[in-house]
Amino acid sequence: MFQNWVINTGNRTLAAPFSKQDHGDFWPVSAQAKGFGHDGSGGSMTVGGICAGTLVATEMGWLAVQDLRAGDRVVTFDNGMAPVQEVAISRLATHAGRLPRAFWPLRVPTKALGNRQEMLLQPEQAVLLESDAAEALYGDPFVLIHAAALEGYHGIKRVAPPAELQIVSLRFRDDQVIYANGMVLIHCPAGAPRFVQTAGEVTMAGGAGSYRCLPRAQSLQLLRAMQGTQGHDIRSVGA
Repeated sequence: MFQNWVINTGNRTLAAPFSKQDHGDFWPVSAQAKGFGHDGSGGSMTVGGICAGTLVATEMGWLAVQDLRAGDRVVTFDNGMAPVQEVAISRLATHAGRLPRAFWPLRVPTKALGNRQEMLLQPEQAVLLESDAAEALYGDPFVLIHAAALEGYHGIKRVAPPAELQIVSLRFRDDQVIYANGMVLIHCPAGAPRFVQTAGEVTMAGGAGSYRCLPRAQSLQLLRAMQGTQGHDIRSVGA
């Protein structure tokens, strides 16, 4: 059971405190994400990673992911509160439309995945879903898939990114799944963030951990099965 947390966040902006009673929702009506921006740094991008402006559930309440710092404790799906070991911020430059469409972020409409407001997901960012179809197909209602496989599901679509998109990678001691923008469950793999220089390198990236993503073909099979249940199969975890 979550409690209420309202403590000093230093010079960071607290979107809103939250509470969760039993399996109720804990998204506060007053929460608003910050706009997407960039930190002015150059360099490469991280594989996967969370788009700036996404709100993350922490012991302090909802914080924009780019405002998190090492040592902050984040609400996890499996392991209670877990401290962030490292926050890596990089910039995906997309000048003159040179970024191939396959690497555009996906816009997730409000409530499509349990999110309380529209949000962006990187195509290689893994999200955890709970589904009756997953249990029927794989014997486990909880499945991890890359966001790219969600294109076309519940209005989720790729959108041209801004000229510069700030990407935040959170590293924990162990693999974790965290809450974002309400009930969206985002996977954060353990280990140092993996940086790449070109879009092509994204397809070569990956890593082992306690959570495993479904291959793309199986992800698409699952989503077809979920759509076959009139779009009501995704269960908001904890709802």
